Amino acid sequence: MKIYRDPGSFISGFYYEEPMADLPALTHCGEALCFPGHRLRPHAHGAFEFFYLARGAMDWRVSAQTFSQKEGDLMIFPPNERHSTVQAAEKETHQLWIGVDLDHLGADGRRLARLLRQGNARLLSACYSMEPVLRAIVRQIITALPNQKAVVLGCLRLLVVFIEQYLRLEEEAPGTQVLPYSYGVQKAIAYMENHLDRRIPLLELAAVATVRKVSHFCSRFRQEVGTTPAAYHFNLRLIAARDGLLQPQSTITEVALRFGFNSSQHFSSAFRRVFGTSPRLWRSRS
Repeated sequence: MKIYRDPGSFISGFYYEEPMADLPALTHCGEALCFPGHRLRPHAHGAFEFFYLARGAMDWRVSAQTFSQKEGDLMIFPPNERHSTVQAAEKETHQLWIGVDLDHLGADGRRLARLLRQGNARLLSACYSMEPVLRAIVRQIITALPNQKAVVLGCLRLLVVFIEQYLRLEEEAPGTQVLPYSYGVQKAIAYMENHLDRRIPLLELAAVATVRKVSHFCSRFRQEVGTTPAAYHFNLRLIAARDGLLQPQSTITEVALRFGFNSSQHFSSAFRRVFGTSPRLWRSRS
C-alpha cells in the first residue's frame, strides 16, 4: 500500500498495484481526497480503469476527446489508452478507482469487454448505485476482511452487471438517465421519515448522510431528488399532518404541533399553499 503524503495535492489516500496475487481480475485500485489544484499527468494502464468521482468535478483528455466528469459520474478508460486531466481541479475532489481485467471475470466480463472495446473512453452519468460496490472493494483491500477474495470477486461481478445495464440503457434510450439515490441520500431520507416532529438542521442531515460539508450534501440531494432537503422534509411533515387530521380526537393545533409547525396559523398557511384548501375544510370533506 502507498499512502499519499504530498501536501501540495493530496489530503489523504492510497493505491494498490496488483493488490491480490490470487485475484488477477483486479489489477489496481485506490482512493484519494485531493486539494484544489490537483491534476493527473498523462498515463495509461494495462486493463480497463473505472474511475468514480464521489465529490467535485474534473475535466479529462483522452486522445482527441474531452470529458467533463461531475460528482456521481463514472469514467471508463480502455486498456493502454493514455488519459490525463485537462487542468487543475478548482475544488476539493474525492476519487475512487479500480483497474479490472474483464477477461478474468467469466462470460459476463468478456461480454462487457467486447461492448467497451467497440468505442473509446466513456462517461456514465449518475452512477450512484456503483459507489457502495467500489467502496466495498476498497474496504476489503485496506483491511483484509474475512473471505476477502470471495467478497471482492462478487463485487467485481456486480459492477460488471451494473455497467452493462447502463450501457444497454444508453443504447436503447439515448438521453435517458437512471437516477437511483446514493447511499447517503437514502440515509438522509430515511432519517427524515423517522423524524417528522421537528425541523432537522442541515448540519444534522449532512452528518447522517456522512457528508462532511453541508454544501456538498445539499448539492447532491438537489441533484438526485430534484429539490432541497428542507423542502423535501417540509412536504413529508405536511403530508403526515394532513393524514393526522383524519383523527377526529385531535385538534388542528395539536396536529400542527405534533409535526413540527410553530402554530396552527403557520400550519394552515402552508396547508392552503400546497393543497389549495384549509385544514378545517379538508377535514370536513374527508
